[in-house]
Amino acid sequence: MIEKIIASGKPGAAAAAIEVAIKLGLAYGGWCREGESVPDKYQLERLPDTSNRSITEKAVEAGQGSLFFTAGETASLLLETTRKTALRLNKPLLIQDLDRENGFFASRRIAVWIAENRINVLHVDGEGEAHQFSSIADNVSKILESTFFLSMMETGITAPLQSVVERERLPQPENPPETLSAAVNQLEGSLSLKDRATIANMTADELVSLHFTLGSYINSHFNLFTTNASLLTDCQRRSGHWGLAPKDVAAVVIRALWDRLRATCRIRVIK
Repeated sequence: MIEKIIASGKPGAAAAAIEVAIKLGLAYGGWCREGESVPDKYQLERLPDTSNRSITEKAVEAGQGSLFFTAGETASLLLETTRKTALRLNKPLLIQDLDRENGFFASRRIAVWIAENRINVLHVDGEGEAHQFSSIADNVSKILESTFFLSMMETGITAPLQSVVERERLPQPENPPETLSAAVNQLEGSLSLKDRATIANMTADELVSLHFTLGSYINSHFNLFTTNASLLTDCQRRSGHWGLAPKDVAAVVIRALWDRLRATCRIRVIK
């Protein structure tokens, strides 16, 4: 799974990679030359022009694998430096031609490559003409974002949540939620990004696999069978079933959580 992204921050693929890292809360870093126009928020280490080692060589060495985006066939100095350095260091290299394969299929290919090579620190670079930078950055952003979620799901998105089974990962709430919205907020804030993404990409029929894990947590920690009549009443009202029993509240909460996460954490199939 991707944990850190290394990139130079140059317009196009490299800048898009760091922006994705920032958006997803991943670690990121890299190098650029002194005087280069790179946003300060990228927090890159600036190297003097007198440095003997190229930025590309340092980046390939720092990563566990290099992903290089092109827009058509190319034989540039940047790509050749990346290729030769990866070969010398015995590091995996994947060249992704956006003109030949884009969208979800590119994300799936990259995710498989990352899993096969057990890459946690990914070096990303690429190139194209200046007039292509904006479209390249947009495509790379979408591809990397989908790749991140796909690479987390090594057992497939239809598998039951393994991390949620460990109920102790979720903290004991000081004040059990009294409304359905508050219950969803509390669960969403406690679950890891991986758990949220996995739930979001389940089908409605697969939610039953959560009733013995996340459902048990809800039953044990939300006081549904003792003092929390407010949550029960709100779930009855929101579901339209006034005969809803405390033991059935977990299903309502899980469905509401799923509905919300599908809007925020679902993998987008891009064309």
